[in-house]
Amino acid sequence: MKIGSIAIGGLGISGSYLLRRMKDSGFNVTGFDPKVPNYYIPCGYATNIKKLKIYMKKIGIDADKYVLSRSSKITFSGHNFKPIEFGSMGLCTIDKNMLERDMIDGLDTKREIISGEFNLVVDATGVSRFYLGKHTSDLLMPAREYLTDSAHHSDFYFYFFEGGKGYYWEFPLGDHYHIGSGAVDLEMIDSYLKPVPHLRVTGRKIRLKPLFDQISRDNVIGTGEAIGTVSPITGEGIIPSLKSAEILFQCLRKNDDLEEVKIKYSGEIIKNFRSYPELYRLLSKVQRGENFHIQDLKAALFARKDLRNFGIGFKITKVIGHFLR
Repeated sequence: MKIGSIAIGGLGISGSYLLRRMKDSGFNVTGFDPKVPNYYIPCGYATNIKKLKIYMKKIGIDADKYVLSRSSKITFSGHNFKPIEFGSMGLCTIDKNMLERDMIDGLDTKREIISGEFNLVVDATGVSRFYLGKHTSDLLMPAREYLTDSAHHSDFYFYFFEGGKGYYWEFPLGDHYHIGSGAVDLEMIDSYLKPVPHLRVTGRKIRLKPLFDQISRDNVIGTGEAIGTVSPITGEGIIPSLKSAEILFQCLRKNDDLEEVKIKYSGEIIKNFRSYPELYRLLSKVQRGENFHIQDLKAALFARKDLRNFGIGFKITKVIGHFLR
């Protein structure tokens, strides 16, 4: 089937970017999202400004305008290991709310779920997979975030729970801080967050499992967190979701047959995110309480690259003694 009209459902980071990218290139595309105006996005707001600039340049947006805080050092701590400091490779927090509004400013959008007939529906609804439907197997981790006036650490801080069960974080956010936690159960989250004074509370679930075997259905193709482009290690989804949206855009630009697009897109996602299944396997191994061995080195190197892509000058030599037995 030839692709003529396109609807994008969900105007988060991947949907908004894709809508702007496609509209600027002359596609017949409409964006749909039922979120109310000024909806406060539940998200850590942390990403790599160097990577973000690459994508924003493609749509004529100055990424520096949205930076709230830039890291100078990042501290990792956790169960049974002392704090370790790493340098920054671009980690920052951004005003994601403003960025998403500006990306779709002046475009054809509707504050509702998709209505009408379209040749292609892009599911960019994140964790809900509203248009693709539920995956046959999934891993969703609950997360909660507090907006606060102060934090114990002035720069970026991560505390990793025992057994890969989640982590606690403190991120500077301009004049405020985001203090949050994601874990396998809410009781663990509450034990860390309840004592924290806060101005606002928000929460969501984070998809940690790549779902690359079910990224399309009929005339629906998924992008971003809807297909699992979220790091199983850091929970970062901004840059990976932009990357998936750009891949879909390039496939649509080069092909106008829906089935051909689905095949090309699936192949490119698997190729470009080939580390994610390995990272998920690594996470699962930790959660099962299994020790790391030398055969896990490949996955450990993927984890290092993933952390560096997030903007953390991670050095595996600083932590290998703790994990590799």
